Order: sequence, then C-alpha cells, then structure tokens
Amino acid sequence: MVRHFELTEPPEGLAAELGPGGDRVERLLRGICAADRPERAPDSPLTAPGSPLTVVRDPAVAAAAMDRVDPAWLEALDRRRGEARERLVAAGREKQLDTAEHVAMLVATPRLDPADQTDPDARAVSGALLWLIGTVVADALADPGGAPAANGDGPGPGHDHDHDHDDPLSGLADLLASGWWPIGPVNGDFLISPYAADGGEPHAR
Repeated sequence: MVRHFELTEPPEGLAAELGPGGDRVERLLRGICAADRPERAPDSPLTAPGSPLTVVRDPAVAAAAMDRVDPAWLEALDRRRGEARERLVAAGREKQLDTAEHVAMLVATPRLDPADQTDPDARAVSGALLWLIGTVVADALADPGGAPAANGDGPGPGHDHDHDHDDPLSGLADLLASGWWPIGPVNGDFLISPYAADGGEPHAR
C-alpha cells in the first residue's frame, strides 16, 4: 500500500488500491472536496436516513443539538463501524481499511478544521464530522454492494435500490458528499446542517 502524507483530494487510483468498495470511498471523498455550501435540503428518498429531514442553519444551534441526538443511533453507528473493521480484518483487508481511513482524514481534516481553534463548539462539530466520515468509509469497504455516495453520479451497474432504503449509512454518505452534516435523530426528526462554507472554503460553518 502506498503511504500518503499530504493530499488536497483523493489520489488517482485510490479505488483500485482499496479494492472492493474503494469506488464508494473515492466518490465520497471527491464529493466532500467539491461540496459547496448547499442552499436546498435534499429531497431524494435515497438520501433520507429514515426520518423527516430538518435543516439547521445556525451553527450554534447545530452544535448544541449534538447533545440531544438519540444515543441509540450513535451506539448503532459505533457498533457498525466496529463490525466493519472486524469483517475487513478477517478478510485480510486491514491495510486497505487503514489506507482508506488515513486518506479520508488527510483530505477531510483541513476542510473541517475550525477557523477559530479556540471555539469548543466548532471543534466538537469538526470531530463529529470526522468520526462520521471514518464510519462511512469503513462501512463502504466492508459492504461494497451498498450505494455509492451521491456526487452527481448515478448508481453503478447492478446497484440494488432496495438496499438504499434499508441502509442508513448509504443515506449518510449521500448527505456528506452533498455538503450536509447529518447531526442525527432528535425528537423524531433527523437534523442536518451545512458544513461547507460559502465558496467551498475548508471550514465547518
């Protein structure tokens, strides 16, 4: 595996280097790189994670909402990430997972670093986004048959649309690749907030 150190976008050939599911990882990361501050909430059923989408545009309100996210949802994501790693290690793909997570952090961290490093809320938002990206990346490699992240491309050949509706991480990847931070379910609604600044500047806002 090639060891990458500084990246502003996914390297050429990343999908092939990662093996099955690598195309989903590369699409997600390219979507994050290209994401501009979205003006309109997504309305496709393929991007909805199972609850009504509620847009939160105020950064302070979005950060405060993290404390009210259903803990069962967070636990389920954490468990799924752990299970994905276990399956990949058992399949002899631990190096591919490590490479995928490493590249994801190299690409995403500069874009999500708070403009004000002393702002605890902004740092918490950045950390939540990076954790969620890592979770989606791990799952993409462990479940290569899932839906690719949406960045203007349609689903690939042989794509199982029924899988999209059953798989919440597929919807989370779509949202992340479109400039939305999936905060999580709060009181029956699924909160999302734009994370890319105007003009695509690399700071969560």
